Amino acid sequence: MNETLNNMSKTPLGSVIATVLRMIGIALGLALMVISIPLALITPFIPIGLPLFILGAIMLAGSSARGHRIITGFLKRHPGIWQRVKSVFGEKDDDPDDGPSSRQA
Repeated sequence: MNETLNNMSKTPLGSVIATVLRMIGIALGLALMVISIPLALITPFIPIGLPLFILGAIMLAGSSARGHRIITGFLKRHPGIWQRVKSVFGEKDDDPDDGPSSRQA
């Protein structure tokens, strides 16, 4: 998940710092997700809740192994959303079977 924190955890002090940073990331991610739900209901025409929810989910996935598994499992079950997420982060599809030349055949 996060190589920097994994490298820090090789020393006793680094392990404590890595654990504290992961706990802060989990707490902030969950807090943003909880705050986003009422904001999405109160202000449906001004999309404040959705970006906060997405930011909280990203923080949770980066800090928690269980959160990462849940979010990636959801994205695998919904390939349309997964393609949008990959395009937002600049990842290109390297599968040659999905290219325009294979669709012409």
